[in-house]
Amino acid sequence: MPKAVKQYFAQLDGAMKPVALALSEAIYRQGPSLKATLAWGSPCWSGHQRVLSVIAHRHHCNLQLWSGVQLAPHYLGRIEGTGKMHRHVKVRQVSDIDDELIDIIDRAILMDQEAFL
Repeated sequence: MPKAVKQYFAQLDGAMKPVALALSEAIYRQGPSLKATLAWGSPCWSGHQRVLSVIAHRHHCNLQLWSGVQLAPHYLGRIEGTGKMHRHVKVRQVSDIDDELIDIIDRAILMDQEAFL
């Protein structure tokens, strides 16, 4: 993990720190070839393009999906947001990182890989 990304997680405190760390661990586990950097002040994982980000807020973390508009119809009620491309999943506790969320992460990574085949 790059130093700047480590520092982001180190400076977190409160209830969302373990949630943010668990999200980052899930991303590393599902996409070990993704490269982590800071983008707009938050950890971001990229393959060919930006794929996922973790943004810690006071009462939840957002798992930012850079191409989330394509995934949202498959996960109604789970993926939120509006706009051209980005969507997010609000993660309020570690137990929210369930099989469905892992599937969302996997599909986001796969979309990035398939876009450049």
